[in-house]
Amino acid sequence: MPESTIWNSDLPLGRFLNLLTKSYFGALTKKLEHLGIENYYSILITIEGYSGKNCCQQSLCDQLHFDKASMVKRIDYLANKGFVKRTENPNDRREHLITLTDKAKSLMPDLHKGINELNSEATKGMDAAQKEQFYKWLWLVYDNISRQPANKVTSTLKKVK
Repeated sequence: MPESTIWNSDLPLGRFLNLLTKSYFGALTKKLEHLGIENYYSILITIEGYSGKNCCQQSLCDQLHFDKASMVKRIDYLANKGFVKRTENPNDRREHLITLTDKAKSLMPDLHKGINELNSEATKGMDAAQKEQFYKWLWLVYDNISRQPANKVTSTLKKVK
């Protein structure tokens, strides 16, 4: 853990958020590695959220803020592993609908359990009201920053072997 004296409000907030992000996703990929989904859990959870509605590549890109090319690679990976399937949209042949396979559906409870366990560990020491407030503050910070003019920035989190 970095020395607390080097963290103060004069430094870029992104510096601390980057450290938090790397630490969180490192722990999460370790916790979920037995599922064989690498770091593609957010895609599976997003598709799951469409239950009964059409989910296509563009809607995944829009919700997860990925570019189309990298989303194709992610969907290809998940399709090759048998977690998702693509079917042609009967209303628009140019579009493919993305759905979870039975294999993916069967691992979703373990995926959610792992995320909930890590979130609980991350917020240990906070009561329910503090946790709710914490998430509201995070959303407020995101909302404030996302309203600023910005250059497009991408990042890739990869497990180091």
